[in-house]
Amino acid sequence: MSFQNYMTRTLVMNIEKLKMNKAIITLTRGGMELGLRLLKEYDDSVLYVNKRFDIKGERIRKINNGIMELTASIFGKYKHLIFIMATGIVVRAIAPHLNNKTKDPAVIVMDEKGRNVISLLSGHLGGANELALDIANKLNSNPVITTASDVNDTLAVDTLAMKLGYGIENYTDATKVTSHIVNGEKIGIISKNNLKIKLPDNFTILKDNKNLKKFKGIINITNEKKICKNRLDTVILRPRNIIIGIGCRRHKSKEEIIEAIMDSLNKINKSQLSIKHIATVDVKRNEKGIIAAADHLKVPLIIVDREQIRDVERNFETSDFVKSSIGVGAVAEPVAILSSNEGRLILKKTKYNGITIAIVEEGGA
Repeated sequence: MSFQNYMTRTLVMNIEKLKMNKAIITLTRGGMELGLRLLKEYDDSVLYVNKRFDIKGERIRKINNGIMELTASIFGKYKHLIFIMATGIVVRAIAPHLNNKTKDPAVIVMDEKGRNVISLLSGHLGGANELALDIANKLNSNPVITTASDVNDTLAVDTLAMKLGYGIENYTDATKVTSHIVNGEKIGIISKNNLKIKLPDNFTILKDNKNLKKFKGIINITNEKKICKNRLDTVILRPRNIIIGIGCRRHKSKEEIIEAIMDSLNKINKSQLSIKHIATVDVKRNEKGIIAAADHLKVPLIIVDREQIRDVERNFETSDFVKSSIGVGAVAEPVAILSSNEGRLILKKTKYNGITIAIVEEGGA
């Protein structure tokens, strides 16, 4: 199977896993009727209705207990919760389960006539604002958005990170810089990447960390672990453009593999938050240590076919022992390159007691 076919199959499998992202929760008959309209609009949704209503369907669920019990059971199950009922009921139902803005699902509240669509929780990172606007557009309703950056037609740090697909190093720092943004103060962005989005007028792209006197906050976009400090409120955004290629002997532990990855990143001053994925060869697809390491780092594990490696292995330093064992003479470097988007090798294969690590970087830093 070609690498392209593998990636296609993996994408399909991931879509299947994420298929039911939205839960629409209703109590009344009017709410159920509106919920059925939304069910048709969103293929990734299920509809929860009062058990006394005689309605059935593949994506229909019955509420056998109260809203409090239902909310407790589904709060971490879906990315988006759409309640069609009074806001007070929803606030009481979700309150015991609130964690933080990086983990809580998006929560939308609607009246059963569909007149108002309220973004109640996780407006930016959870996507509640975007979903509220989309629902309002589909139903010709009034979207209710209260986040300061949206009301002032500007761009919060977490929204910027989400649009770019970047990670946020520290959410407290993000809040500080966002407060400067919504107050209309000047913000500098230090980045080697080309930012292909429209930025507010108070944002300025900078080449370096110098001449910052006129700025109140800085957004530093970099995959470098250690950066030059300044005295301004600064948030670091991490582009996910680092790919870790791994080859190893059988039964290497998660801890050994993570230690090797971290040491490799430290050698080239790169942040683990910029890891896009880990890649390895198909014969290692079931290697528990590699799987556990990817899970620990919360990044995908991409499997590269040996057939693909054979086509390019002449470009890499090979090992006769590895070739006699698995049929190809190199693993870490070719899997990192092949699974990247025109990436470049920034750390050649480095050995750690039965583990080999190579690192590829896509685009800028």
